[in-house]
Amino acid sequence: MKHLSFVRFFHLPAAPGFARFTTLLALAWLFAAPLSAQTNPKISVQGTLKASNGATVADGTYAVTFNLYDVAIGGTPLWFEDAMVEVLGGIYTHYLGTNKPLVAADFAKPLFLGVKVNNYELVPRTEFSYAPYAFSVATVSCSGAVGDVKYSILNPTDFVKENGDCWVPMDGRALAGSRLATHTSSYNSPNLPNASGLFLRGQEFSGGPDQDPNRNSSSPIATLQGDEFKSHDHTMQSAGSHNHTVNLGHGKDDDGFGSGADDWTQDNTPVDITTKSGSVSFAGDHTHAINSTGGTETRPKNLNLWVYIRIN
Repeated sequence: MKHLSFVRFFHLPAAPGFARFTTLLALAWLFAAPLSAQTNPKISVQGTLKASNGATVADGTYAVTFNLYDVAIGGTPLWFEDAMVEVLGGIYTHYLGTNKPLVAADFAKPLFLGVKVNNYELVPRTEFSYAPYAFSVATVSCSGAVGDVKYSILNPTDFVKENGDCWVPMDGRALAGSRLATHTSSYNSPNLPNASGLFLRGQEFSGGPDQDPNRNSSSPIATLQGDEFKSHDHTMQSAGSHNHTVNLGHGKDDDGFGSGADDWTQDNTPVDITTKSGSVSFAGDHTHAINSTGGTETRPKNLNLWVYIRIN
């Protein structure tokens, strides 16, 4: 919501039967939606009526005509509204559009407000600033503050319609010319961070303990941290243990472990070499392969949303 205000003095020439006034006019514009989108949009106008000697006028109801021009002097009003305004302590308030609808198309160009009391228009006219013009093209006042980040289900086009064009996707684009670019002490980069496909993580605050072991409160903001697995061990269950046996092909008395004569008798009885004091050649060395599991990344359950940041 935009809220613009300023103060200016106006002089009303003397007229028969009516005192000369000096009007202190303070305009405040409040907008919550586009003029073209509102059912009955209004612009708040507040003024102070004073006599030429500086004293406020008497309390009461005064007939006032409010005119909108596209020129500062002369010309024909594009829009006007007659109103009876209550003055209390010299101050009155009125909402333009109360008695006659405003026309959104009129705000596509500079406008000047003229206030007429007793058929005499106060001078000089007051120029409307940018705020009302934005609503003639169905835009809205920017929500939030510069540097804010928002998640949204709205795509970029629809998001701007609802939140204002000072928000952009956090997609790595250049920051040049934006208000956010002036905050180099907070974010020292010519480009936005690119949040595409990334999880966002809170910055470490001072006073610890640090919950991110690779960052602390002095770490640069909005910097990318690569993916990583925390170091860990793998163990194998004991069910994988086993013995190896060999068939000597001769009598047991030929195996070098027993006693008796060498009779070279054929004997195919297996011998468990793990119970003997001999050894097995290195040809028996081997490895166990552990099959990989999982997908292409490590992630918790998540919901993908658009990420936007306000830069102006």
